[in-house]
Amino acid sequence: MHIVKFSELTDQYKVIFFDAYGVLINHAGMMDGVKEMFDDLKHKGIYFYIITNDASSSPELLAKYYNDRGIEQVKPENMVSSAMMSMRFLKENVPPGASVAYLGRPTSEYYIRKADLVPIRIETVKPTNYPQLGAIVLFDDAGYDFQPAVNKTLNVIRGTDVPVIVANPDLIYPVNEYESALAVGSVGNMLEKVANRSFFRFGKPDVSVFELAFELVNKKRTISKREVLMVGDTLDTDIAGGNNFGIDTALVLSGSTLKNQAVKMMDNKQIKPTYICNSIMD
Repeated sequence: MHIVKFSELTDQYKVIFFDAYGVLINHAGMMDGVKEMFDDLKHKGIYFYIITNDASSSPELLAKYYNDRGIEQVKPENMVSSAMMSMRFLKENVPPGASVAYLGRPTSEYYIRKADLVPIRIETVKPTNYPQLGAIVLFDDAGYDFQPAVNKTLNVIRGTDVPVIVANPDLIYPVNEYESALAVGSVGNMLEKVANRSFFRFGKPDVSVFELAFELVNKKRTISKREVLMVGDTLDTDIAGGNNFGIDTALVLSGSTLKNQAVKMMDNKQIKPTYICNSIMD
């Protein structure tokens, strides 16, 4: 396994796409050296976007997380969330003014309202509301009493035939150095099987979120795919998604892929990054 320094890669690209968790942040907060790394990119004139499956908050709130921790370089326009693709789907497939039932935090309502639709917490939906529903969106694993809310979601899904969207396909997420918890993607998989329905999913590794980021940067400057690097810590989402989109990828060993397991995981999954780095601070 050949490991290269991340700082030696940046000069080869005009745009860098970053995953968030395991690359820029971890369970303890912001990783050391992130501010200096973004300063270096700014000095070199390299654009960046943070591509995340976090569908819990608006781009403004996602950027605020970094700003509150001293990373002022991150602006709302640098955030590309899987929820943006869900919002686009809603705009294209649900009539304006319809209601959308959602499972998640109230901060996710942003994406429903931006689609000119009316958000309604799924816990409050009654059978009399079913005719007004245009879609159901699973945004997050938090923001509700888990068992009754998931049971209610199942019954609303079974009682309607509207599209069901999983805005974050992640199955698990780390809560500390040693433990993980179920993410809303796992909830979606369970509900899909039990309800015998087919759901729509947005987010890495699906290429649509990479297409959106590529579209956004090309509104600022014309670039080709060979001038873009995707940096992530997870083979199944970050690296597979970047590879499928046709851009170079860098696997960092600072998150979910451990150094002593990387080669075996790449062989087993048959997912190979263009580069391997210890971290973005290396």
